[in-house]
Amino acid sequence: MNRITGIDIDLIDAFNEAAKSAYPDEFLCMTREEDGVLSEMIMLPGTVFGDSHSFLNQWMAPIDYNLAGTVHSHPGFSNEPSEQDKEFFSNMGGVHIITCQPYDRTSWRAYDSRGEPLELEIIR
Repeated sequence: MNRITGIDIDLIDAFNEAAKSAYPDEFLCMTREEDGVLSEMIMLPGTVFGDSHSFLNQWMAPIDYNLAGTVHSHPGFSNEPSEQDKEFFSNMGGVHIITCQPYDRTSWRAYDSRGEPLELEIIR
């Protein structure tokens, strides 16, 4: 069972702003959780944002037992994971979020490491 049950609304706003800033490239970062709530973006040095993919170097991740998964953006209007996304999720574990245009509080979706949708409570 997943220990992550919620997501902070400020994190939703932050990753959507980052996605808008990276557009038309994809945005990618890791996330940190505190007490079962996704609460912070973790930017890794050397992350590459591309127009059809992004890449992060896991060796640059801090040693942190509260790392929870990833967030990335799609430049289009779908937040459904691709086969490549699902493969990435399976190697990273945790909770993964995909956001898409228009990059607002309703445009994201959370997935588990198998690419199955997750429901997270929005914490205000």
